[in-house]
Order: sequence, then structure tokens, then C-alpha cells
Amino acid sequence: MTGQSENERNKAMVDIFYRLGIDGHLTDFARYLTPDFTWTAPNYLPWGGTHSGAARFRDEVLSALPSVFDFARFSYISVLAEANRVDATINQGVAGTDAIIKIVDCWTIRDGKIASIWVAYFEPQALLDKLGIAHGLSR
Repeated sequence: MTGQSENERNKAMVDIFYRLGIDGHLTDFARYLTPDFTWTAPNYLPWGGTHSGAARFRDEVLSALPSVFDFARFSYISVLAEANRVDATINQGVAGTDAIIKIVDCWTIRDGKIASIWVAYFEPQALLDKLGIAHGLSR
């Protein structure tokens, strides 16, 4: 029973990220991160690569995401939690467009705080267009 309640607590902690995005207070999420928090995202994105630091994540990523993503059009596809991991597959609106893309966020929790996130984007064309990033083969 303890494992189940730990999983539910971890899922609730991750849910705070999305709720703060919906409420327009995404930078407040930094208080839930370990100081050495790490994030990994595809290198083609401005916040891509592997980086560390909760303050840096707040200043360089959390502050920028609301101009890219429309959190009002966020929804869960699935959320799985086991031990210190929470994996959320989500639909996320791309700001200023009608597009919604799929994202997989893989979170790691350590000592009651979020220690890392690894992010994958499925069919990110609308996101890349929003960011003005050229990609792929010439047509």
C-alpha cells in the first residue's frame, strides 16, 4: 500500500507542472525541483540537449514555454507511475495555432522533489514551424 500512495504522490507532483501552466504560473514550478535538476530534450529545440540547474530551467525553459505552448489545450493521454518515475503522455496545444502535438514527459522524483525530465515530441512539425526551425529533407 505504501508503494501505491508514493506513486499517487509522485503523479500529483508532476500534475502540478501542467496545472501551473494552465494557470499561467509555470515558473512557480521551480520550487518543486532539486537544485541539480536535469532536463533532456531534442537538440533541435532552443531548450534542447541535456542541461542542469533548477534556476536555469526556470529562467530559460519555464519562462519561455508559455509563449510556445497553449496550456489551455493540454490534456493527458496516459500517466504511469512506478517507484521514483512518472511518465506522462500528453496532448499539448501549440500557441497561436490550431495544432496539438503529442509529447512524452519522463519525470524522475528523488527525496520528494523532481530530479529530472526527459522529453520526446511526436510529429513536432507545428512546434518547429512556430519556432521557425527549418528541418528535414528538401521538398
